[in-house]
Amino acid sequence: MKRDVLNEEDYDEVCRVIGDAVIVLAESGRDTRRLALTDVLQRARHERAHSERDEQRLLEHAIRLVKP
Repeated sequence: MKRDVLNEEDYDEVCRVIGDAVIVLAESGRDTRRLALTDVLQRARHERAHSERDEQRLLEHAIRLVKP
């Protein structure tokens, strides 16, 4: 995924989501590699399936960005 797919504000938010996920994984002593990170983001997207559309869209972009 190229950065130009998202506007700058959305790209910054996607990066924040990814960074937050990495911090949570690291603090709990879990693996922070791409596969583990993708799994966490996919579970978050699934658990928040009824959230607003923008949140779902940002999670989907985050998953595409880190997916191996």
